[in-house]
Amino acid sequence: MKLESEIVERLIENNSIIDSSHDRASDATVAYQSEVVDTFFMVKPFIDDVNHLYAILNKQRQMVYLNKLTKTFFKNDNLIGQRIGEAIFCVHATEEIGGCGNSESCVECGAFNAILNSRKFGTDKKECRITSTNNMVYDLDIWAKIIDIDNTSYTLISITDISGEKRRKVLERLFFHDVLNTAGSLRNFLELMQDSTPEETAEIAKLSLEISNTLIDELKGQRMLGLAEDSKLVLDVTEFDSYSAFYEILKTYNNGYFCEKVTLELLNYGVNEVKIKTDKTLLKRILGNLTKNALEASLKGGKVTLSIEEFDSTIVFSVNNTTYIPREIQLQIFQRSFSTKGNDRGIGTYSVKLLTEKYLLGDVSFFSTEEFGTTFYITLPKEI
Repeated sequence: MKLESEIVERLIENNSIIDSSHDRASDATVAYQSEVVDTFFMVKPFIDDVNHLYAILNKQRQMVYLNKLTKTFFKNDNLIGQRIGEAIFCVHATEEIGGCGNSESCVECGAFNAILNSRKFGTDKKECRITSTNNMVYDLDIWAKIIDIDNTSYTLISITDISGEKRRKVLERLFFHDVLNTAGSLRNFLELMQDSTPEETAEIAKLSLEISNTLIDELKGQRMLGLAEDSKLVLDVTEFDSYSAFYEILKTYNNGYFCEKVTLELLNYGVNEVKIKTDKTLLKRILGNLTKNALEASLKGGKVTLSIEEFDSTIVFSVNNTTYIPREIQLQIFQRSFSTKGNDRGIGTYSVKLLTEKYLLGDVSFFSTEEFGTTFYITLPKEI
């Protein structure tokens, strides 16, 4: 089990914080602290009515005071005594017995680091991305400051919800980045066509058509993701051969434009017919994202393998490439704004998780080792 004390030791090595305070205060202690803060906190009338999120935490990072807006934001009736991740139902808050702050993923959490760093520096401010158990994604700006109340140190935190701003920036930058790249490739091929032989023109025309289809696909993908995040995406459920989804992905990406230096292979195609009843367009979007990511992550001479495995009530689609993902990147892989490709490029794996779990009622997981590379798994019910 990864205890908070072990995580904090890693942060101490990086000169990040000074102590862990991983033990939780008892209910009686929290109730007493809440009463003390409520009585002695001199600016409480102002903070309680201001249009901003404020909370006060004890040494164990448990909330002992929240202003009115914070209570409304968390939509949680039992906030006193909880930590930030527990209040917002963070997916990592229940991974270990100790709760919020004890998961290995907490090492990268901006809220966790801001609160603990404030003990060393007096104040600290960091951005934090939290995925809740209902698949809601929050981008928060956390400001933390040590304050003294009745000769006891507490942490005053200010929370700013920047989810809308982050979402807009990510979608805009991703849209323009991908569309401009694809459109630029299309223009380059068309320019080559002007001075080409008839044989070369035919090949260029074929590649240009494939790139045009990719451009249209990217436009549709952005529209689909926007609808999904706004909970307005409507499913079109049909029954089809599960291999056909992968086969269409294979046709799309198994060409010189995408696979110039990487081999793309679909295992056991045509051997078994595995029926599935789900939204085929959505499934192709998910598998296409994983395949494209695998191709982009592969080195020259690498190989990307697609496969399907059938169980009693589920079907597992997998995409493997020979590249290992470092552990610190694995911990952030499904966050909307995180990517190894650059700032605000992290939308592929985020959209895969959103579409799979929220709409196709499935599960997304991955396994990465230096020996076997990285495999992403999409587990779906045979019928929604």
